[in-house]
Amino acid sequence: MENASGVAQLILQLRGGANIRGPQNYAHSVEHGIRLGDVAAELGPDLAALTALYPDGVARFWGSTPTNQMNNYKARALRDRRVGDDVLFYADTAFFARARILHLLHNPAAAKRIWGTDDDGRTWEHMMALGDVERLERPVPAAPILRRLGLSVPLRSLTLATAADYATIQPLLAAAGVTPREPTFTAPRKMTRKRLFKALKRVVDACHGQDVDPSARRLPLTVLWNIGQIASADGHPAEPQHLRSDLESILQRYDATDSRPGDAELSGKLRDSGLWEIASSSELWEVDRSGLHGRQRSDRRAMDADVPLIGFASAVTALLGDPETQGRAVAVLSPALPVDIDKAAFLADVGLAGYDSASGVLDAEEVAGSEAGDQGPARRKTVQIERIVRSSAVAEEVKRLHGHRCQICDTRLATRFGFYSEAAHIKGLGRPHVGSDQIDNVLCLCPNHHVQFDAFAIFIDSDLVVRWAVSGEKIGKLRLHPKHPIGVDNLQHHRRFCGKAD
Repeated sequence: MENASGVAQLILQLRGGANIRGPQNYAHSVEHGIRLGDVAAELGPDLAALTALYPDGVARFWGSTPTNQMNNYKARALRDRRVGDDVLFYADTAFFARARILHLLHNPAAAKRIWGTDDDGRTWEHMMALGDVERLERPVPAAPILRRLGLSVPLRSLTLATAADYATIQPLLAAAGVTPREPTFTAPRKMTRKRLFKALKRVVDACHGQDVDPSARRLPLTVLWNIGQIASADGHPAEPQHLRSDLESILQRYDATDSRPGDAELSGKLRDSGLWEIASSSELWEVDRSGLHGRQRSDRRAMDADVPLIGFASAVTALLGDPETQGRAVAVLSPALPVDIDKAAFLADVGLAGYDSASGVLDAEEVAGSEAGDQGPARRKTVQIERIVRSSAVAEEVKRLHGHRCQICDTRLATRFGFYSEAAHIKGLGRPHVGSDQIDNVLCLCPNHHVQFDAFAIFIDSDLVVRWAVSGEKIGKLRLHPKHPIGVDNLQHHRRFCGKAD
């Protein structure tokens, strides 16, 4: 997860003594480096990112064993460190080298392959991939720095100094001949819809990887659940403490994997899937990482409470307050949903009923509308089967103008008593679309293209070209009639629910 502020924190990292092979391990994995090809099988989904970071194929790794504590120095350092933070290596009462974090991963298999285990059978599984490691010209006495930071002497634990604390010790480092390092990363740009959807697309792409653990299916389920919370609360989701049990219920209902987030698995296998870095990107999500460190529990209910609760950052929540943005997000993420679940039922359960259909869904009570069709949202009335009362006059006028010929394929279905076509609303009358029952919001389509249009399988671009939603391939040109205007805003609304941008 990248440092979102653009200002580095500082990790005070013990090298460890001879009793735990500290000098040998440091020489092996930091000074000499590890050939990625030698641990490719263990690195799994992280291999691609590491290959990009180390073009020569040799990576510099360091790691830490897990802790059973929740809020000690080590737990906070493992939980809150970021890509872009600086690392000072400590041994023999002095700091002797520094580096920068390029990548973070939790990988017991790779750690065991690189360093083996300690006398207790633990391995250094919380791993850092480091940039160029600089051996300091002369070791820097640690005592003045530790005291300035309010820490005990000697250093006894992996420790994180905040960016503000790091700034307070820079004069001490400079006096010892350690020059400040320029940041190799930048603060995030303003969140925009374009950046939001690129991030969501990365989630989808990551979920389609061949090596993704089945438990990774929880990520798109969780993200869509959060969108549903926003949609159901008009952009103001409830407090997290009221949501965790609802999220766990949804995950249990639609996650067919046998594993559940537990202590030994570090909140399930999601972290090992390579998706955790996407899920916990600080510019998009605010993540409760309570499952980062193991806690010895036998109570199943307590273990279930360790489900990572992913909530959108405030800027993302603001963007997703718009129903069209919600609709496009649902369309982008839907391909990442497990193929074996009822997607319509899932969307309904998370508060996104109607987002998979151009027709939408009905409110509990509907108000009657006139046959001529009124301006604004379509009026409704309650009937036994809860159907919106559409203006038959509008539908029949559109069909008559086009002679019952489909505006997409020109098909004209003959029946015993004449011809048959269907009036398809572009911006559906049901929630969340709440379209108008006007002529510029209606198309004359054959049954096949009506179904495809309603299911967001096809869309009409700004040039009135009909295209497949998945591939963008052209199907044909929408046929027009001089007396039948088409609402461009309605078409744009439909495109966004197909996952398309203008």
